[in-house]
Parts: sequence; structure tokens; C-alpha cells
Amino acid sequence: MALLLVSLSLALIKVWSSQPRGNVSKPYFSDPKNRKLQKRLLILLNGDATTAERLLKQQRQKHQGQSDTWYLEKVIYDLERDRRY
Repeated sequence: MALLLVSLSLALIKVWSSQPRGNVSKPYFSDPKNRKLQKRLLILLNGDATTAERLLKQQRQKHQGQSDTWYLEKVIYDLERDRRY
């Protein structure tokens, strides 16, 4: 019984620790307040939403606790910066 409780506790801790924190409230592409940034990112990526999600996910893992707007701006900035060179 004790082993079952410990296993259940560890599973719950894992689930809770994987939940996003900070100012993140909605998925990137369903939040209307960021529509302009979303469109700009998709234009830069020629409509490749899969790549956009991957880049946003990488930034979310690297810089935890930022807002969705921050992540969108960061990915756009990085893409535009890299294209200048």
C-alpha cells in the first residue's frame, strides 16, 4: 500500500512539474491578442506552422516563465537576425 502511494505521488509530481507556468494562458495560435505576431511568424516561415510551434517550444523550454508575446517576439527576432547574415 505504501509503495502504491509513493508511486502515485511521484506520478502527480511529474505531471504538475510539466505544466507551464508564468503568464502563459492560451496556446500561441489561438490567442487573438497576438494575431499580428502570429501572422508575421508564419510569413517568415512560409506558412510552416509545425516549425513555428517547434521554435516556440524551444524558446519556452530555454526561457521559462515568459509570456506568449515574449516567445513570439523572440522567435521572430531570431529569424530576422539570422536572415541578415
